[in-house]
Amino acid sequence: MPRSNAESVEEYLDMLPGDRREAIGAVRSTILANLPAGYEETFQRGMISYVIPLSTYPVTYNGTPLLYAALASHKRYMSVYLMNIYGDPENEVWFVERYKD
Repeated sequence: MPRSNAESVEEYLDMLPGDRREAIGAVRSTILANLPAGYEETFQRGMISYVIPLSTYPVTYNGTPLLYAALASHKRYMSVYLMNIYGDPENEVWFVERYKD
């Protein structure tokens, strides 16, 4: 699936084929159930994004909310992007050890 021109999470989900909508929806539900307080679900950069809102942390290098995680359906695969894990070696080790099997 090429980069989406959707303007909201709901519009993005409606554009997905049924099997992709179901898979992305299941992961989305898990993320929303575990999202720390104060983070928000938005749609940016063609992906469902989970951010620290500007009202909480307004000073960012590009004026957009800090991205915490994202969820996307691409042409040949679906991805969950976990920014906090990629940026912190201790979190990355914890994650790999926890989910290696």
